[in-house]
Amino acid sequence: MYNPEKFAAVEDNFIHIHGALVRDLARIIEGGERLFFESFPRFARILKAHTQLEEELFFPALEERAPGATSTTEAPHRELEDHLAQLVAWSEGTGFLDFNRVQERLGGFQRELECHLIEERRVVMPAMMENFSAEELWALDGRIMEFCSPEFMEEMMPWWFIHMDLAGRVAVGGNMVAGVDEGFVPVLAQWISDGLDTGAWLELVAQVPALGAGSTRVQVQVAG
Repeated sequence: MYNPEKFAAVEDNFIHIHGALVRDLARIIEGGERLFFESFPRFARILKAHTQLEEELFFPALEERAPGATSTTEAPHRELEDHLAQLVAWSEGTGFLDFNRVQERLGGFQRELECHLIEERRVVMPAMMENFSAEELWALDGRIMEFCSPEFMEEMMPWWFIHMDLAGRVAVGGNMVAGVDEGFVPVLAQWISDGLDTGAWLELVAQVPALGAGSTRVQVQVAG
C-alpha cells in the first residue's frame, strides 16, 4: 500500500539523486571533450559518495531486515566502480586515449548506470518502504551527514539542484527543511541557492518558504 510519508523519506536518495546523475552524465557526453575534462571529475565524486551511502548506510540496514534484498546490486556496483575509475583516470590525463575511445566508454557506462539505477528503484526502494517505518526511514536519512563532509555538501548541493526540475527541487527542498534543525536552514539555503539563477531560486522559495528564512539573497531580490 502506498504510504506518502515513507515515499518522501526515500525519494531523495532513490529518485531525485538518481535523476540528477543521469542528467549530468548526459550533459557531459553531449558536451564533448571539453566538458568531459571540466565536469566528469565532479560527477564521479558525487556518484562515489552516493554509492558509499548505499553500501555503508542504507543497504546494511535493509539486509538486517530483509536478507538478500540488495544482492542484485553488488555486481553492478563493482562493475560501475571499475569503469568509473578508468574514466576518472582519463579525465585526469592518465593514460588518455583518442577521445573517440573515451566517448565509447562513456556511452557504455551511461547505459550500465541507467539500468542499475532503474533496478534499484524497482527493487531496493520498495523494499526499504516495506521493511521500515516512516520514522525509521527518516532516521536513516538523517544520518547522511555522518558520511558527508561539509565541504562535500557545499559542492554537491548546488550541483543537485541544478540538475532537477522544479518539482524535484520542491520535493527535496521540503524534505530537507523538515529534516534539519531550524538554525541550519540558512546554510542549507545558501548551498542550494548557489546552484540556481535568481528566477529559479525565487520560484523554489515561493513553494518552500522556509528556505527563504534568513536568506539575504531572497530578501534582496524581493526588495528589488
